[in-house]
Amino acid sequence: MRVRLYKNPMQINKGEKNMTKQITEVTQMTGSAEGLSLLIDSWRNQISQDQQYREFTQNSIESIKRVQKKNPEYRGIIKWGIDERYLNKHKVKKLCIIDNGEGMTPSEMLLNINSLGGSTRNNEHYNHGCGAKIAGLAHNREGLIYRSWKNGQGYVAKFMRNEMGRYGAVKVNGRNTHPLPEIEKPAEIKEHGCMVTLLGDSPEQNTTEPVKGNYGSLLKNSRNSKNEWLSAYLNTKFYHVPNNIKISCSRFTKGTGVTNVIKGHEYGLGLDFDRQDEVQLTKTKVKIFYRDRASREENNKFPVMYLTNGQLAIVNQDEVIKLEFSGGGGFNPLPAWGLQCLKKNVALVLIPEGQFRQNIERTDLTHEGMSINEQLNLWKTEFREAMPQWLKDIEAKKQLEQMEKDNDTETRLKNLSPLFKKERYFNSERGDVDIEEDEKRKASSKKDNMGDEPDPNPNPDHDPKDEFGKIDAVFGVEIDRSKYKGKKINIINEYPEVLKTNEGPSPIIGSFEKSNYTIEINVESDLVVELTDYLHKKFNKIMKPVIVDEVFKLIGLSLKQQVAHVHNRMNATEEEIDNALSPLSLTACAANKDFIVDRLKTKFSNKDDKMNNWPNRDEHNFHVKHNPNKFPRLSK
Repeated sequence: MRVRLYKNPMQINKGEKNMTKQITEVTQMTGSAEGLSLLIDSWRNQISQDQQYREFTQNSIESIKRVQKKNPEYRGIIKWGIDERYLNKHKVKKLCIIDNGEGMTPSEMLLNINSLGGSTRNNEHYNHGCGAKIAGLAHNREGLIYRSWKNGQGYVAKFMRNEMGRYGAVKVNGRNTHPLPEIEKPAEIKEHGCMVTLLGDSPEQNTTEPVKGNYGSLLKNSRNSKNEWLSAYLNTKFYHVPNNIKISCSRFTKGTGVTNVIKGHEYGLGLDFDRQDEVQLTKTKVKIFYRDRASREENNKFPVMYLTNGQLAIVNQDEVIKLEFSGGGGFNPLPAWGLQCLKKNVALVLIPEGQFRQNIERTDLTHEGMSINEQLNLWKTEFREAMPQWLKDIEAKKQLEQMEKDNDTETRLKNLSPLFKKERYFNSERGDVDIEEDEKRKASSKKDNMGDEPDPNPNPDHDPKDEFGKIDAVFGVEIDRSKYKGKKINIINEYPEVLKTNEGPSPIIGSFEKSNYTIEINVESDLVVELTDYLHKKFNKIMKPVIVDEVFKLIGLSLKQQVAHVHNRMNATEEEIDNALSPLSLTACAANKDFIVDRLKTKFSNKDDKMNNWPNRDEHNFHVKHNPNKFPRLSK
C-alpha cells in the first residue's frame, strides 16, 4: 500500500496553514454482472412496490428543477397515466410517467440507467435511496421503456431482466438506443422531457392496477381502489408538491382524460382537519391537525385521494418517511403520545431538524448513529408535556367522559342503598300506618288529601307542621293529636350530593353541609394533590385532570357512605352526629390511600394496556424484515 501526502486545499483551522491529510490509494471495487443482478433481485424483497413510484416521481421533479434553475418561470409537468401507444399496439394497459424536464441524450440514458453507480445528476438525495433504476428494475422484470427528448430529438431504450437473470439495456440490431419519430412525442413534452413505461413482470400484466400484498406499502391495505390507488399514494408520500410543478395522475378505469391533481399530504390534512397548531420539541417540530369528528367518512371530502385517518407521520425532505394509522392493517400510535381518546381526531406530523438521513429503503431516519425509533421514545414523553393547553383540555374532557362510562360507582352505591336508607313517611289521611311526631317531621312537605304524590326529593330536615297544620277532624270525629296517619316512602337521595370545590391548599379535605345535605370536596387539598402526583408519575399517559377527577370520585364514594350511615342509621345525639361528620372526621375517612391507589392502579392499567408502544413494535418488525445480512456480496 502506498500512502501519499496531499496539501489540503481547504484551511481546516484558522492559523494552521500547512495542514495536510493522508489519502490512501486504493483499487476501486467492481462488481460482476451476476453480482449486480443478485443485488437487484434481493431488493425486490426488501423494498415495497410503492417505492418505484416515489423514485420515478422524484427523478422527474429534480429534472424539472434543473430546467427551472435556468428559467425560473418554467412550468413543470409530471403526469402518471396509461401508455396509449403500448395499449393500442399490445392491448394491455401499462403504467407510464411523463415529465417535461431536461431529458437525456442516448449516452446519458446509458450512463444514468445502465450502470449501478453512474449518474450525472447528483443532488441532495444522491446515494440516500435506492433510485428509480433499482426499484424500477426490481419490480419490472419484463422491463422499463425509456423515451427521452433533448433539443427536440427523441430516443428510446429498453432495460430489463433477460432469460439468464441479467439486467441491462436491450440490444436491437447491435444498438441500445434508437431514434423516435415526432409522432411518438407526448403532448406534455415540447423540446425536452422523458417518458418511462413500467412493463411489470410479464407481457400480460396490467401495471395500472394496485399490486396485491404490497409488502411495506406506506398505505398498508387501506387504498385498493382501481381508480385512485396511485393518487392516494402520491398524495401521501409527498408532503409538499412544488408550487411551480403540476403533478397529475389518471383515474385509470374512468378514461384517459380523467385525472387527479396531486397536491400532497399536508394539503389533504388541511382539507379534513379543522384546527392546526404546532409545538417545538428537541430536534423536531410537531405539526398538530385536529378535528371534532372522529372519522373522515363523516366529511367525505376526497375520501380516497387523501389519507386523513388519525395518524403519526414523520416527514423528511418534504416526503413522508414513516406513517402509522388505524386501518388497513395498521394501528394507531397516538395513545402513547397522550392522545388516548383523541387518537382518531388528531394527526401528528413530525418534521425532524438537523442532520437526519434517510435509510436506503426510505423507511427510516438516523441521526448521529441513532435510529428515529430511539428518538421517538424521547419525543413522546416531551410531547405529552408540551402539548397545547387547548388540546390537553379536550383530551382530558374525553378521558373523563370515557372514565364515566366505565365508572361503576353509582351502580355500587345503588346496590348498597338498603344499608343506608332511613324509613320515612308522608302525611296522608288515607295512610295505612301510624307515624309519631318525630317521624312526621321527617316526612315530605306534600299532602295526599287530593291524591298528590310525594316529593321526589324531600328535605330530610324539613318541618311540614306549618303546611299541614293540625289534623283536627275527619267527618267531625276528633283525632288523637299524638298520632298521625301516613304512607311509607322510599327516599331517593339517601346519599348526599358531592360537590367539587377549589379552595386552595389545605390539610382538610372538605365539609358536610347539613342544611342542603351535600358534601364539598376541595380538589386542591393536600390529600388530593398528593394522590394525584403519585398516580401521575406511574401513569403519565393519563391526563392530570382525569386523575384528579377519579381521585375525587373515589373520595366521594367513601364520604357518601360515611355521611349516609351516620346521618340515617346511627341512633346518636345531634352533637355526636356533628362530631362524626366534622371536616376533620371526613378528612380521616378520605385518607384511605390504599383503597384509592389500588382501585385506580387497576383502572389506569387497563387503559394503559390499550396504548400501543409504536416505536418498539415497529423497530422489531423493521429489523426482522430488513435484515442487512440478506444482501448478497458482489463477486469480483
